[in-house]
Formats: sequence, structure tokens, C-alpha cells
Amino acid sequence: MVATLVEVMPARVRTVGFSLAFSLATALFGGITPMMSTYLIEKTDDASMPALLLMLAALCSLLASFYLCRRLPNQKEKRVYTEEV
Repeated sequence: MVATLVEVMPARVRTVGFSLAFSLATALFGGITPMMSTYLIEKTDDASMPALLLMLAALCSLLASFYLCRRLPNQKEKRVYTEEV
């Protein structure tokens, strides 16, 4: 997965892009997940309901991976960004 992510962004903005995406995802989902888990348990009286959140996150990751693999060219072809570092 890391090799695929490297191909997505040009080298000059790669560090900023990855750190910004990681920070925003951690803040958003790290802050909302406990609240959503508590809400799901309270509304359904089932302690295993937070597993739905994990399954939804896994599905989003799988769909994003398929999208990236289709978007990026094969290894035999030219790279997406060919600029030098």
C-alpha cells in the first residue's frame, strides 16, 4: 500500500500531503469513534455493534484501494509523476 501511495503525489508535496491526510483522519475519526460506539451500543443494546464501524471503515479502505489500483498505470508504463527530487 505504501508504494501505491508514493505514486499518488508528486515528491515535492508528498510529506505535507501524507501528514495532513493522516492528521485530519486521526482527528476526525479518532474523535467521533468513541461517541458513535457509545451511541450504537445505547440504541441497540448490543455491545458488538461498534464492529459495524470497523466493517464500514474496512469497506471504505477496500474501495479506495481498488480505485487507486485502477487509476495508477502499470509498472511497465510511465510513472504518474516523473519529476526529479
